[in-house]
Order: sequence, then C-alpha cells, then structure tokens
Amino acid sequence: MERPDDQERFAQPTEGPAALRRMLRYARPYTLLIVITMVLAGGLSGSRYVRAYLMKPIFDEIILPGAQLPQEALDTFKWSALPGTGGREADQAPSTDAPPDGTPVPEGDDETRARLQGVQDAFGRVVLIAVLLVVLTPILLFVRDYTVQYILGRIDLDMKVDICRKLLSLPLRFHQEWQRGDVMQRILNDTSQAQKAVELLFGDFLMAVLMIVIGMGGLIYVSWKLSLILILVGPVMALVISSFSRRIRKSARRRQEQSADVTQRLVEIIAGIKIIKSFRAEDQEHRGFRLASRRLFHRAMKVVKNRVLARSLVDALNNFAAVGVMILGLWLVLGGYWGLTPGDLGAFVAMTTTVYKPIRTLARGYVKVLDALPSAERFFELLDLDVEIRDVEDAIEVGRLQQGICFRDVSFSYGREPVLDRVSLDVAAGEVVAIVGRTGAGKTTLTDLLLRLYEPDEGAIELDGVDIRRIRRDSLLEQFAVVTQEPFLFDGTIAENIRYGRQDASEEEILAAARAANVDEFVRSLPEGFETEVGAAGTRLSGGQRQRVTIARAILRDPAVLILDEATSSLDSKAERSVQEALEALLPGRTVFVIAHRLSTVRQADKIVVIEAGQIAQMGTHEELVASGGLYRELVDLQSEPGPGAPAALL
Repeated sequence: MERPDDQERFAQPTEGPAALRRMLRYARPYTLLIVITMVLAGGLSGSRYVRAYLMKPIFDEIILPGAQLPQEALDTFKWSALPGTGGREADQAPSTDAPPDGTPVPEGDDETRARLQGVQDAFGRVVLIAVLLVVLTPILLFVRDYTVQYILGRIDLDMKVDICRKLLSLPLRFHQEWQRGDVMQRILNDTSQAQKAVELLFGDFLMAVLMIVIGMGGLIYVSWKLSLILILVGPVMALVISSFSRRIRKSARRRQEQSADVTQRLVEIIAGIKIIKSFRAEDQEHRGFRLASRRLFHRAMKVVKNRVLARSLVDALNNFAAVGVMILGLWLVLGGYWGLTPGDLGAFVAMTTTVYKPIRTLARGYVKVLDALPSAERFFELLDLDVEIRDVEDAIEVGRLQQGICFRDVSFSYGREPVLDRVSLDVAAGEVVAIVGRTGAGKTTLTDLLLRLYEPDEGAIELDGVDIRRIRRDSLLEQFAVVTQEPFLFDGTIAENIRYGRQDASEEEILAAARAANVDEFVRSLPEGFETEVGAAGTRLSGGQRQRVTIARAILRDPAVLILDEATSSLDSKAERSVQEALEALLPGRTVFVIAHRLSTVRQADKIVVIEAGQIAQMGTHEELVASGGLYRELVDLQSEPGPGAPAALL
C-alpha cells in the first residue's frame, strides 16, 4: 500500500538549512565538550602551521647563513650545534678563549663567530620546537578524536531513542498505511546518513574551518599581499560549490526514495518467502529486485557524478592558486620585490600547502553535508508526524470496569467509504458479547476504537459513563487484554513473553498464569523449561503453543475487558481444544468481546451482534437469531456443523 501524501501527513516541512539546524540541536547537551574539541582542534591547527612556519628560520637563519660560513666553522657546527654538546673532546684541545659551556670557538674574525652562534641558536630552537610538536601533537589528536567520537556516539544514540519513541507513539493508522520498507529506510539508513552531517560538522569540518582561519592569519603575517591574491580564489570556489548544491540535494533525495523501494522489496521477499517458493516465483522476485537495485545504482551514480565533479573543480582551483602563488613568489624573491625573502616564500608555500588540505576537506565536507541533508529531511519528516491520539489536558484516571461499555452512534472510516455507520451498543460488565459478520464488515474496527487505536469520526464510546477520550490512555488500556488470531511472541524466553503482560509480576504469578493457560503442559518436555528461547516471532513453537503463551500473558495481566479476535480460527482441532481449555480459565469475571467467523464457537455468548455494511443488522442470543432468520441464520446455514470432538465452548 502506498504511503499517504507527505504534505498531508507531516506536521511541518523541514528542508535544507532548517534540517541542518535541527540536527545541530542534538549537539546542545554536549556544548562544553564541543568547546573542548574546538580548543584542541585550534591547538592542532596551530601546531601544523608552526611546523610549516619553521621553513622561514630554516632558510633565513640556518641554511642561507650557514652556506656563507667557512668550512672549518661548519665542521665545528656539526659537533656543537645541539644544546648541551661539548664538541670533539677526543680530537680537539680546549681553546683558551672557549666559552664557559665548552663549545670551541672557530678560528676567524668576530663576525664569523657571531654568525655561527646565530646559526647554532636557530638550529637549537628549531629542534626544540620540532620535538615539542612531535610529543604534543599525538596527545592533542587522541584527546580531540576521542571526544569527538563520544559526542557523535551520544548524538546517534539520542536520535535512535527519539525515532523509536516516535514510532511507538504513532497511531495504528500510520503502521498500516505506510510501506514498511520506507519506514525501515528512514529508521536505519536515513538516520545514519543524517547523523553523518553532524559527524562531518564536528569532525573534519570544524577542524578544517579552524585550520583555514588560523592558516589565513599565518599567511597574512608572512605576506599579506600574497595572501590577498590567494583569497581571491575563495569566491570562485564558493560559486562552484553552490552551483552543484541544488543538484546534489535533489539527486540524493531521489536516491534515498529509491533505496526505500529496494528495502521494501527485501521486506516483502523475507515476509512472503513461503508464498514465493510455493508459486515458484523466485526468478520473478529476483528480476524485480534486480530492476529496483539497478534504478538505485543509477540514481546513486548521479549523486556521485555531481559530488565528484564539484570536488574536482575545487581541487583544480586549489592547485591553480597554489602553483600560481609559488611562481609569483619566486619572481618576487628573485626580483627583490615586496621585501620577500626565500624563508618567507618557503614558509608561505609550506603554509599554503597546509591550508590546501583543509580547504579541500571543507569543500568535500560541504558536498557530503548536501548529500546527507535529504536523509536529515526524511528523518525529521518521520519525527514530525502527528501523533493524532493524545490525552486531553484534564484526562482522568478510572478504576476497574464496574457498570459496562456503551457505543453511542459511532461512525468511522479509513478515509474512504464508512466502515462503521452510527453503531450503538450497550455491553454490561461481565457479559460475553460475540461480534460476527462477513469479512470487512467492521468487526475488528469496533474493538480497535474501544482500545483507542483510532478515534471515531462521530459519536462516543463510554466506560462506566465516561467518554474514553477523557480517560488517560494508560488508565484505559490497563482495563484490556487482547488475544489475536496470529499469536505474536517477542524474541526471548517463554517466561519473558508471559511477563510482558505485567512487568512487575513475580515468578510465582508467572507460573500460575502458565498453569491456567496450559503452558506448563508442553513446557515440561522442553530441556530449558520456561527459559526456552522462542525465536523471532515465536517460530520455535507451534501455533497452538504460541497461542497458549499469549493467553497466559493475558491471564497475568488480569484485565477487566478481554478481546478475542479470531483467537482459535487458525488452529487445528487438537490445538484448538488445548487453547479453548486455556481460554475457559481466562473468561470468568470479565467482560469479553469475541470476534469470530466460525459461528459454532459463539453459541454460548450472552449476546451476539451481527454487523453488516458497518451497521448492526441483528442482536440477540444464538437461539433468538436462528429463530428470527435474517443474516445470522444465513451465515449459520452456510457453515457446516462442528464434527465429533470439536470444542463446544465459547471459542
């Protein structure tokens, strides 16, 4: 079934920058940690530019001055350049005019000695700074990366918790109308993709911005004139990226929608594998999945094409700017213009190379953010869906049902033709009411409205004279337990599935409920007893065993109102007999709604309600309705009488 139109279902559209701003709100609880990462990132960025800036003293204070020193001075430098060395003690006798630290003074004039000392001092400073960078940079990098990953992990956790809470709060209409593959795509893939936008912003993106800011400051310090020329390339890069942004977002949105179709195909294949194999439709499903996957591939490649093209153009502009500035700088140094020294040019080129990487990272990160934004939009579209059914401000608590339930002129539709039309029904507390009729007559819908899984379009439903819309949903649902045609168990143990009826139940209460539902009858033969794992959806148990566990779950809940929706119709006679015995332990003292197709199972009901075309066509006991003829008599005649050994009780 296709999902409804988005504009009708979404509380508010969240597009582009708005989606990004909402993603950033997930980071608010971790502001202090983010500030710490920014400080660490600033330290890392500064260390890299200090490393690049060392090119200036290396050229201007060490290499070029050292090249003008005599060879004997350089020989001395080799042995005494590092702080703390004492010269070639074994080969050279101390000079009478040696300095106190023991460093030998080369022969020559005072200017040579001064220049040599300057080179030695500069060399020592460079080595000291380099050692500090080698030691401190890994520490800063580790703390920064660990903190960033902690923040991102918590944001991812918060997003998953929010989307789970939202799914649980959405009305049953949503879960019935939306494609399961689309929902799974939004929960799993879109959530992860949206989280990548935050990861990019607080990971490499933030680091890149700080490196660019600090780097531009360093470049301006070295040569503001060359920096101005370099900055002129920025607007061109921004223009290139912006020209691709719309195409990337549009193609990424289509890719995510097609990915949802592929997921839906997989969900249908897994859910319908028995039918597929029975009809030998494996090749047909394979062709369909291959076609959907191929469409996804083509749409994904459109995103890749735009993303790679944008990156390539940005890289080309970066390379052009770097090479152009280097050539211009060489011409300026050789011509003696702007007072630019070889060390200035070396430092500027090294810093430009260092700036180039974060600029490329920033450009690529921005493109990736654009790619992730459609996923963020789809994530918030799901998160913004209207819950529809909420407690009113003055909702009240109610006690256990005492008087009864009343349907007053209740009408309801699923958006098309009416399913129920002005239905009125009074059910006294403790009554057993059977609801029968043809398929699609509205039988299950009547009890779904009672559970407030839907709201009636018109009319009201009252418990002990109180409109259920004025009752807190928690208080209302405490009154009910439901046993459906297809028994559903959670992946866990038998005991855990029984405890689902009441989480605070003791072991004794669980065992008592199991005995009442005849669960202990088959548990005795299991090696692990009540700790036996039932598997996904209870597939390790038979249909009758699963149904008895769900009945034990209902017994443990001790409901005032019990709804049995075709509880035995899918079972064979032997399993039905075991389940029937379990139900008989559950019925006394409760108000019971029995939805059934097999009329032989509702003969003992206090009241039988026949629904036809959304209205109550007949109502009475089995004998009264058979005697009066009409639809019920027609249905009875169409069904064969139960054979020998079939259960003659309520279900």
